Amino acid sequence: MNKKALCLLSSGIDSPVAAYVMLSQGLHVDCIHFDNFNSKNRNSLETVKKLISQLEKKTKRKIKLFVVNYKNIQEAFDKCCNKRYQCLLCKRMMYRIAEKIALKNKYDFLLTGENLGQVASQTLENIYVLDRAVETAVLRPLLTYDKLDIIKKAQSIGTYDISISDKTKCPFVPEHPKTRSELDKVEYQESMVDIDNLVYGAVSEVIN
Repeated sequence: MNKKALCLLSSGIDSPVAAYVMLSQGLHVDCIHFDNFNSKNRNSLETVKKLISQLEKKTKRKIKLFVVNYKNIQEAFDKCCNKRYQCLLCKRMMYRIAEKIALKNKYDFLLTGENLGQVASQTLENIYVLDRAVETAVLRPLLTYDKLDIIKKAQSIGTYDISISDKTKCPFVPEHPKTRSELDKVEYQESMVDIDNLVYGAVSEVIN
């Protein structure tokens, strides 16, 4: 398989497993991490680097990492938009930025560790809204996996202990996130910030 995917990699349990699953299928996978660049949040980036090192060791493949300064985008949504939409707005922006990097570097797909129903942005309704942010196909190999199966797989490939070592929590997660959103309402929230300028700024400052 000569196809390439850019994986949205967090320090959590799911996305490293998603990357491993597709690497095992012969897909070339590199990763992009969205970092809040907060002095209290540096552990997440270090955890991501350890996860990539473990995936490289397990698969015998070199994995490139793109790092995005994401704090100002989170703050823009937090300041200007209805906080209940924060997770959806955040993820749609991640998709947009990842797509720009993917197109520039000739990746065929985006890849995520999203798992149906686990968190606010991962209901069927919200996944539909997420997909409308980009034209690039988004692969979700763990979409219908049971959480225990994901944990077992993470343990078997050596990423689980690395992921759970990072206790950092996103400071922007709302208390009551929208779980079933409508596209027009999400787009209305996005109209309150300069999406194009934020994407351009983030892409222009990507570290790799």
